[in-house]
Amino acid sequence: MYWSFAFSGEGSLDFRLERIVVPSQAQLDAVYQLACAAPGYWQLTEGKRSPGREAVAAWFDGSDLPPGKSLGEQHALGVWVGEELVGMATVLRSWPYPDQAMIKLLLLSERWQGRGLGRRVFGELEQLVLRWPRITTLRISIIASNAPAFAFWCRLGFVETGERKREHGFLADAVVLEKPLPVMALGCC
Repeated sequence: MYWSFAFSGEGSLDFRLERIVVPSQAQLDAVYQLACAAPGYWQLTEGKRSPGREAVAAWFDGSDLPPGKSLGEQHALGVWVGEELVGMATVLRSWPYPDQAMIKLLLLSERWQGRGLGRRVFGELEQLVLRWPRITTLRISIIASNAPAFAFWCRLGFVETGERKREHGFLADAVVLEKPLPVMALGCC
């Protein structure tokens, strides 16, 4: 089951986001191949060249969700250019507080990085979250060893909250950043 939205503009690349709720084995394989196409991320955050298949499956099976959260509250989205899966994003609604949403993942194949696609995908994620009732803030955790991610998210308007936590399996602490949503979104929907 999925829904799909196509985006284009600014004389740049067309892409679409598809929500993946119950992935087929072929979709899981494609997502795993995508994750392997971003070795720099895994090297900077976990000190390895690729994730395990279990880690990728956890993006869809709920095993990486916080206690009390359900798969219905998470949006796992494939980023497609033509027929190629070039990225993945996951956003969790009402976490850690009812008025916040957490971007758990925004990952692009290294081949597609540096083209403005990540910024555009984030813009569409932000629009998705703006449609959710009562959400006033977006959050993300960045592994402190991933300096390029800090620069990216800060350019998008995120600032550090002062929260840090040690996450099992990562090279450094997770640093929480957040961004308030535009005031016009408050009370919407």
